[in-house]
Amino acid sequence: MSEQINRIVANCPAIFFQRVLEYTDSGFGEALTLTGRHIDEPEKPNMLGQFRHARCEAGFRKAGEESGLPVLSQHTSPAGSRYSLVAVNNIYLIRSNIQKHCGTPRPTAFRKTWAALNKWLEPIQLDWLEVKTPPPADRLCGMIVTTAHPRFGNPNVPSFVGLGIPWPDLSGWATLVPLTDLLSRYHDKDTAERTPQAAPVGIKDRAVPQLKKKRNENE
Repeated sequence: MSEQINRIVANCPAIFFQRVLEYTDSGFGEALTLTGRHIDEPEKPNMLGQFRHARCEAGFRKAGEESGLPVLSQHTSPAGSRYSLVAVNNIYLIRSNIQKHCGTPRPTAFRKTWAALNKWLEPIQLDWLEVKTPPPADRLCGMIVTTAHPRFGNPNVPSFVGLGIPWPDLSGWATLVPLTDLLSRYHDKDTAERTPQAAPVGIKDRAVPQLKKKRNENE
């Protein structure tokens, strides 16, 4: 699925993912501070998760705004809460819920709706009795995947922050890359674009040496 990651690299600015990484880190720290300051046991573990979600959502939107990308706060259907959406050139990015692993995201209605855009990633099942039209491949859904450390790990920072391309039924990830690896692709791309192309080396015709004739040979 590297071609889908390349598509995102070609359309989304690197600064967006750099900011997402930075604001996710700071969001975890802010959540820990808020929980310790305002919440008592036994509500702390539950509220820590809620604060993390709120601060990471805000950081996700801020990253999009600072990168000059369209940012929306969509209402869920049926109505109940809201979620953040960043869109660029038919690429739609949302967040997965924060988990303790990199598995399947919580299959909420809005995640199912956006993941369905990736239907074209699945191979077509041929049926000689039925003509199937391939789904449109002009849109792509990606999700920011964030995991927390286990209970006795460092609560100040996330364990993992990456970009996942979900299968259309949310059964798992078609591809999942850490944001650090994704940012290295931007570096490689910039390096390749800045490196001047070497001029083609031409091989000149080789002259065949001719011995000069002696004067007496012409007479």
